Amino acid sequence: MTGRFFLAVLVSGVMAGAALGQELGARSYGVRGGINMNPDQFNFGAHVDAGTLTSRIRLQPSFELGLGNGVVLASLNFDAHYLFSARKFRPYAGGGLGLNFIDVRSGIGRGDGLNVAPVLNLVGGVEWGAPRTGSQAFRRYLLEARVGMGDAPELKLVAGFNF
Repeated sequence: MTGRFFLAVLVSGVMAGAALGQELGARSYGVRGGINMNPDQFNFGAHVDAGTLTSRIRLQPSFELGLGNGVVLASLNFDAHYLFSARKFRPYAGGGLGLNFIDVRSGIGRGDGLNVAPVLNLVGGVEWGAPRTGSQAFRRYLLEARVGMGDAPELKLVAGFNF
């Protein structure tokens, strides 16, 4: 009985994944840069529009590298954004899980080498722009604020551009 239940759950999961996966895939990519607060740093990185789960929920993983204040911070973020509007000016909010690689060299903290820490991110921002000709991808600009819960900067302020 347990085997049949497990098989039914597995088949349901595969079918649901296939239904959701119809809108997934790299639609566009972009660059970003900004500042981190505590530790005080400049950051830069890249992000990918990885498709939508629904008409309003988009997956947007990103990578950021923060430099300054004796700390090197590399962040992998796996975010989902809820788009409040489908117009050219789109506010959004969301969050996701992240992984921070922290290397304290000098300045704040101890110089104890590379630490890896999981993070829960809360994200809010606004984007604007228009669809590219002949594509579903958007040539868009973004302004974003990110708060991390865990071993992360207190606040990240970022501006970016999608190709």
